[in-house]
Amino acid sequence: MRDDSGFYGPLLYQDVWLWLGVVLLVVVAAWYAWLFLPSRRRTATAAALPDVEGLRASCLAAIDAVAADVDAGTLGERDAHQRLSFLVRDFASAVTKQPATHMTLAELEGGGLAPFTRAVAGIYPAEFAPTTSASIRESADAARRAVLEWN
Repeated sequence: MRDDSGFYGPLLYQDVWLWLGVVLLVVVAAWYAWLFLPSRRRTATAAALPDVEGLRASCLAAIDAVAADVDAGTLGERDAHQRLSFLVRDFASAVTKQPATHMTLAELEGGGLAPFTRAVAGIYPAEFAPTTSASIRESADAARRAVLEWN
């Protein structure tokens, strides 16, 4: 409305713009919350735990298969020792969720994997030496002990 001096007062905004701004702020806040807040809580469940007995049985069967391949003459002793070392390390990786297949002997020892460290240390000389002094039976027995000792 015009006053006597010819001045028009400021126009008021419609209420719809206020509510539209509030809704927009709520939508943006909800989007940021959805992005940065975890969608679920992490809980330890029985399904997340490895089946140690199943893994143990599988590893023991693989160790027996390696020994049988050596006895049959289809696998060389060095290759057999390398496979035994890998089987022990693979079992350790599966049950402890540590990258044991890529760890050095010192890292295995420092990682609290004592049974596996002893087995791998016993297999090392036969695995890397030009001539092997340990029999495949001794190495297979050491690998079996390591797998069976893990609780």
